[in-house]
Amino acid sequence: PEQVLISLGISSRFVLEQIDEIYEGIYLACEKYHIDLVGGDTTSSLTGLTIGVTAVGTVKKEDIIKRNGAGPNDLICVTGDFGASFMGLQLLERERKLFEKDNVTQPDLSGYEYILGKQLKPEFPVSVLTALHDADIKPSSMTDVSDGLASDLIHICKLSDTGCRIYYSKVPVDYETSKLAEEFNIDPITPALNGGEDYELLFTVPLEMLEKVQAVQSVKIIGHMTSPDFGYLLVGDDGSEVRITAQGWGQKK
Repeated sequence: PEQVLISLGISSRFVLEQIDEIYEGIYLACEKYHIDLVGGDTTSSLTGLTIGVTAVGTVKKEDIIKRNGAGPNDLICVTGDFGASFMGLQLLERERKLFEKDNVTQPDLSGYEYILGKQLKPEFPVSVLTALHDADIKPSSMTDVSDGLASDLIHICKLSDTGCRIYYSKVPVDYETSKLAEEFNIDPITPALNGGEDYELLFTVPLEMLEKVQAVQSVKIIGHMTSPDFGYLLVGDDGSEVRITAQGWGQKK
């Protein structure tokens, strides 16, 4: 993206200082990602606050990477870790319920700064795109993970007519995510696969690029693509296989 336009619908209960704070965040994002804010529209709202963002950008035709280019034996790669945003949301919802019940003025959220940041201020791993380009790595397919790792991986599989095998111990999960998942009696792999709103990158590369990909910091290999006959599988540490289902956001039931 090179330019963004912001449209706001604002009700009378918002004061000017609050709108200024919104734009401070917008300017911060524009500066971080080298994007120009070039306009938009502001109108009244009867229901609260509505924010609409239009991003405009260009890309060379030969640099376009779609979701339908993966092939059997391609390596499945990801950036960052998964499940943090979902567990951050669970923490905020739990503390809100405690606030409403006990009228606690300030919840103790210490020790969970990372997962709260992943929920409240997600950041796109743009540096990885630069690193892949510099290493002369062009993925065969790519998507961002917004619906959930399992859902978005299955999107690639269906569009590419492949299956997949990912490995339980290879799926990256942050310590805070695991710790809070245990408090909620949840296996950390569940939010990692199905939580959504991670905004990390999921992509595939041909097997011959293994060494190049391994040299890219913050990229992890979690499995490989297969022929479609094998389906979508999660392989446990003991070799057991569990079928992956798309339970994240945006799935047709």
